[in-house]
Amino acid sequence: MTMNAHPNSDNRLITALRRMTVEQLLQLGTSQVVYLRAGMRDGKLAFMLYGADGLPLALVDDVDTAVEMVVENGLCFAIVH
Repeated sequence: MTMNAHPNSDNRLITALRRMTVEQLLQLGTSQVVYLRAGMRDGKLAFMLYGADGLPLALVDDVDTAVEMVVENGLCFAIVH
């Protein structure tokens, strides 16, 4: 059995999450999470960074550039299947 160091704060967080509206849940993390999608541009492989809300953020030529942009802006990748 493990003891939680802050059971009251955990319970408050759980309660707050359960009280969130659908709109609040949809916005959760949208300013911090991105996903990367490969595609073709002018016959060449290109990569589009999208925000969690689906808005395109940047089009780049390689994955390394996309990763650099994400890291420099303090964002996180989401894995999408």
